[in-house]
Amino acid sequence: MLAIDLKGKRAFIAGIGDDQGYGWAIAKMLAEAGAEIIIGTWTPLMKIFTTSLAQGKFNDSLKLSDGSLMKIAKIYPLDALYDTPADVPADVAENKRYLEHSGYTVSEVAAGIAKDFGKIDILIHSLGNAPEVKKP
Repeated sequence: MLAIDLKGKRAFIAGIGDDQGYGWAIAKMLAEAGAEIIIGTWTPLMKIFTTSLAQGKFNDSLKLSDGSLMKIAKIYPLDALYDTPADVPADVAENKRYLEHSGYTVSEVAAGIAKDFGKIDILIHSLGNAPEVKKP
């Protein structure tokens, strides 16, 4: 493992929807190095992801080399297709998976992170690597 000290640094990883992708692996490595972890999860997956996390389904994958579990400071719903709320089509905004969430556009998530944490030091883009992506 690469020895990097990221204590006191804050990382936002956009695009984690489970414990199998690149985003999760990157989050773990950043946590191993001491960074605080913030996650952006695709809005339609938010409930599934947070429920699985709360039920302990990812506990084995959360385990760090020292035996502790990776801590996630906050999980934001994120749909990077939309920059602002005005960009969200009515049919998307009214979809049941979106109705239960607010603040999921890029500008809203950025504002939420600024309000909640002040700033981030590391930004990881891990969007679009999901099995749902079928077209080049």
